[in-house]
Amino acid sequence: MDPGLHFRLRLRNLAIGGVILLSLLQAGCLPEPPLTITLGGDIILGRDGQTIFTGNPWGNIAPADSTAEGGQNWFLVNLESPLASLVEAKSVSAEGYNLCAPSETAKILKMGGVDLVSTANNHQGDCNQSLDPFRAVEGLSLVSEAQPFFLESPDGTIAVIAVDAVSKPLDMTSLLDRVAELQAKSDLVIVSLHWGAEYAGEPTSLQREQAKQLANAGVNVLWGHHPHVLQPAEWIVSENGEHRMLALFSLGNLLTDQTMTYETRHSALVQVYFQGGEINQLSFQPLVLLQKEGELSLAHPDEEAVKRISERLGWTELSQSLP
Repeated sequence: MDPGLHFRLRLRNLAIGGVILLSLLQAGCLPEPPLTITLGGDIILGRDGQTIFTGNPWGNIAPADSTAEGGQNWFLVNLESPLASLVEAKSVSAEGYNLCAPSETAKILKMGGVDLVSTANNHQGDCNQSLDPFRAVEGLSLVSEAQPFFLESPDGTIAVIAVDAVSKPLDMTSLLDRVAELQAKSDLVIVSLHWGAEYAGEPTSLQREQAKQLANAGVNVLWGHHPHVLQPAEWIVSENGEHRMLALFSLGNLLTDQTMTYETRHSALVQVYFQGGEINQLSFQPLVLLQKEGELSLAHPDEEAVKRISERLGWTELSQSLP
């Protein structure tokens, strides 16, 4: 059996304690949404051309698969580690280290059932000659600054655009023009934005202003990453009051070796359910990175950690104000 499917099926059979589902809609009131998009944080698979994970780091964590009910589930992550052969992993980033990973580590993405990776981040040039991840893993798709991704689903066309605002300042005029261009070709727009300050628990006032502009432009989901810690999520209403955007400023780490603090070890996946071109349900899956016998792997956090993750995301307020 395909490893990614195996872990997805295991997750579907877990008890309620394994996956936290928070939704305004009473269970069973609506049919299975035709489209589910699961958003994760940063994945770092290597450093200096050496792999971080030698086994399967996913544990029993992977987003639930909705295809059995005739829908689609897409799992999106930010891949901080470009892929290359060992001889090509020689360049050093501006930070004084590089996250170039051996090409064979791409199999880890497949193990977790990842469908789409964003490579628009400040480490995309850490390998001398990077390999496209989707060429290393069958069935994997890619979104980069130069290459938006279009997902055809039962609920219409979803456009995903990716921007790196860490290596260079965010050009909002250019971004808003690209959003308008994609809206003419799609029914929903997701913006993958690499931005913010590392290890900061809140977005800056500039980020909030930029997020407001994206909401005004009609973006449906803002998916942020780079800080490596969770930041509050919220709905942002456009100035005309006719549109609300789901803003996920940062989802923290997903798979990395950054276990130095509580905040860098604990994160979450957020599942966004679409029906009729609108977000009609939300859920989140709390995560913790554990090290056991020298191996890093994901696990379900304890009850206290789940509470802290929920509070850090502002989940109660977010779910209660679901449009």
